[in-house]
Amino acid sequence: MILRVPSPTRVLVTLAVVLLVLSAPAAVQAKSKAKTKEQPAVSLRGTTEKTVPLRTHSLYAPYVDSDLQNRWFDFGGSAIINTNKHVRLTQDRSSQAGWLWSRLALAPNSFEVEFEFRVDGKSSTLYGDGFAVWFTKSRAGMGPVFGSTDYWDGLGIFFDTYANSRHSYAFPRIYGIVNDGKKSYDVGKDGQGQEGGSCSLDFRRTDVTAKARITYFKGQFTEVAIHHAKWDEWTTCFTIEGLELPSNPFLGFTAHTGDVHDAHDIISITTSNVVYHPPAPASSKPPSRGVPGLAFFSFLGRLLKWVFLIVLVVVGVMAFRGWKVKRDLKRF
Repeated sequence: MILRVPSPTRVLVTLAVVLLVLSAPAAVQAKSKAKTKEQPAVSLRGTTEKTVPLRTHSLYAPYVDSDLQNRWFDFGGSAIINTNKHVRLTQDRSSQAGWLWSRLALAPNSFEVEFEFRVDGKSSTLYGDGFAVWFTKSRAGMGPVFGSTDYWDGLGIFFDTYANSRHSYAFPRIYGIVNDGKKSYDVGKDGQGQEGGSCSLDFRRTDVTAKARITYFKGQFTEVAIHHAKWDEWTTCFTIEGLELPSNPFLGFTAHTGDVHDAHDIISITTSNVVYHPPAPASSKPPSRGVPGLAFFSFLGRLLKWVFLIVLVVVGVMAFRGWKVKRDLKRF
């Protein structure tokens, strides 16, 4: 009987295939981790209960009275009122800036602002720049930060649709920046490194009504949730813990466009006093008992895998030596 000794090339190819199969799961796991880099925020809102509606900080159609004014809000800049549809902060044109500010400050230490909005335009590729929601010590004038002034004192929440520089995350993006009146917003970097919280969500041209819900409990947390993908399904964007806004902040909405543009609409605003009921603690279930011996068989499987690999290496070395001896005998 003649024993055929495999060539060294064939042995090496076999070993390469085996190593590729063994390393594939690790590669897939690493790729999966890269895709899920930004984890969704955990909601702290619990079963928060709305108590007293704040008419002074709520806005609905037709938005203005017979004198074309609103008792509780001022508007200006590029803002246009369509009494049947919306308050349009900017039209789908370049170089516009509009604003909508409450006339009175917010007195409660805990409140929730839920507003319906729409961001849309003719272009599907280039659009911007976005709009902002403000909770600040004073009503600001027009400026470079989404249509409002820089160096604000309070919280600005930005719905940014245009990236001014390269980022590892996607746009549109929502982020909140807390300022004490002494810091300047970094326009060139889209506020990167200044955020107290952020998330990437496509709130532009949504199939369902786009809404945002901002829940504030003084000294406890401020949470931003978005309704954009499915009806009656809210996604927690971010939570800032321990935040204290300036006493009696004003509520504002501003937007601006540059070379790229969009229409930025505020459709309704509902503000309420809220009472905080923290999330129920997770039920302490007894630890589930696994299948007896499962850990042992898992370890045994891994051990056999490595034993099989070592055997292949040994066989490869022996085959190479046998082929070398056979080649040397043919010379004589």
